[in-house]
Amino acid sequence: MKNTSIISALLFFSALSTLAVAQAQNDSTKSVYNESVIVVGDYNPVLDGVTEKVNVAPSPNDNVSDDLKPQFNYSITPRRISSVSATSGIKAAKVIGSPTRLYNNYIRLGLGHDFASFLDFNPLLDAYYMSTRKDDYAYGARLFHQTDVTTFGKADDNTSSPDHYGRDKHSETAFDIFGKYILKKEHLFTADLSFDREKGRYYGFSDSVLFDKMALTRDDISFSDYTFAYNNISLNLGASSLNTDVNKLGYQADLSLADMWSRYDASQLSMTLSGGVHYGFPMFSKYKAIAYLNTKWIGFKQRYDTPQTVADLPLGYDTSASLPDTNRVGRHLWTINPYVDFLFNGFKIHAGLALGFNSYDAPDNTTLNLFPDLAVTKSFSNNSMSLTVGFVGDYLPNDWNAIRLINLYILPAPYTVATVDNDFYARFRINFSKKLMLNLSAENHFLKNAMYFSPAREYQLANLFKPYFCDNDELNLAANLTFVNDEMITLSLGCDYSVNYNVPQEVVLLYSPDFTAHLDADINYKDKWLFSLKTLFVAGMDADFAINPTTLANEVSATLPAHFGISLGAEYLHSRALSFFAKIDNMAFKRYFIWANYPVQRFNAMLGLTYTIPNQ
Repeated sequence: MKNTSIISALLFFSALSTLAVAQAQNDSTKSVYNESVIVVGDYNPVLDGVTEKVNVAPSPNDNVSDDLKPQFNYSITPRRISSVSATSGIKAAKVIGSPTRLYNNYIRLGLGHDFASFLDFNPLLDAYYMSTRKDDYAYGARLFHQTDVTTFGKADDNTSSPDHYGRDKHSETAFDIFGKYILKKEHLFTADLSFDREKGRYYGFSDSVLFDKMALTRDDISFSDYTFAYNNISLNLGASSLNTDVNKLGYQADLSLADMWSRYDASQLSMTLSGGVHYGFPMFSKYKAIAYLNTKWIGFKQRYDTPQTVADLPLGYDTSASLPDTNRVGRHLWTINPYVDFLFNGFKIHAGLALGFNSYDAPDNTTLNLFPDLAVTKSFSNNSMSLTVGFVGDYLPNDWNAIRLINLYILPAPYTVATVDNDFYARFRINFSKKLMLNLSAENHFLKNAMYFSPAREYQLANLFKPYFCDNDELNLAANLTFVNDEMITLSLGCDYSVNYNVPQEVVLLYSPDFTAHLDADINYKDKWLFSLKTLFVAGMDADFAINPTTLANEVSATLPAHFGISLGAEYLHSRALSFFAKIDNMAFKRYFIWANYPVQRFNAMLGLTYTIPNQ
């Protein structure tokens, strides 16, 4: 960490807080009484009763293309980037007529095709139910399944083809039941039980690579030789008080349990316990403040046994290398976070710190970290502009389940340590009008054990990855311009630029694009036609193909070239209960790589319908 930068930032916030308190004391003689208070705490999203038709845009879940628009809070890890097919849900259309019927459910069916092979059909099923609106409780369930089948490139009948990557079949299945209950309008209880399964293939090798490295053809291997599967079941329970009144004590408590297991006998049991108390009190006679004391403990029990033979590992493990070691370890992260929130004269102050205990990297050796937790927000021009400056730190566990959600092609039971991130940031918002808003942000991350990925050299086909870690700093600049014209038109134009510095000389940061840009548009025409446009540009990034360039020169590159994706969607609302949709993804027909050796689908189209059952 950069101790000088952290100390300077802390001194800056101390001076700013002193000025704010002095200003509050000067204002105490004024007769204006200010009852405003800002509450900042953990956010637990809860879906209330659904009273309109729900429109959820489907998206092919190709394992290299699940959401091309990267959601970079910061890009120390290459987020799971995929095709532009992943679109946000479209708002329910306004329908003129009697509101007596409620639509608290839907079933969405679709069938897609990528035109690479006649037999490659991609089904979609999405079913949802939510109880009708009640004052004190709600419950619901969702079932989702989608399969993407595609053939990458064409086989050559005479020789091993460098352009043929075979057939991939990727599927996702998820089931979720959830509910909430409010007791005496003072206590909120929530529960969520979910299961998801993701299955695919380590298809990142061409015919030429397979023959060159292992002297095999496609006919010599079966899909089961390089198929992976992940299963995860989780239970989340929460309880919290709903009051922040002065001189009243409030609380919040959450328990999360998750069990993840994979095909290659790696499993992880995790538990998260978090909670805290808060207390509101008067400040300077005319203001309120809320003091919080929060804590969070995360524990992992990871298990992996040395396989009996190479046949118990994915295809291509180097027989000259020793088999992976048995891995049975418990890991722990614990933080204690006291802070205070208060507001006066347009200033919103969040002041605290966090003490962290890290037994994750080395279970027998606990290390301590002191994290800042400071933020000041000031509004201007009748709240049309606001500036926030903050300094916050935390751990990123990088556990096995989190890693596979970033990179599906990870080797079984990878080595991992926790990332320590201290983020000094500034965010500026300006509302030009009720319809046009600009958000700007600048963040500087001081990182220890930032996670990146490289091909696992022990696999001859270079189709599996493993994480590596290094200390470096990153400056991230982002801008997003949003235009909303009621519910008719929504436009979003944004870009993200990152610069890594203080990188060790011997380290190359792979799969981390320094620039992305997007343009999204949603159009509602007369509450009957819904159109969507999603585009994304991703700059080129350093990569490692881990294949001998003298043998396969056409397949090897030191970088992944920049790529551009575009998708279109349309939906016709025949009635409040029935609609028809169509989607086209990767309209540019570009076959590009997001991970080395893993080409994406060139094209995908889907047709389907959504039906809801009205309640009386």
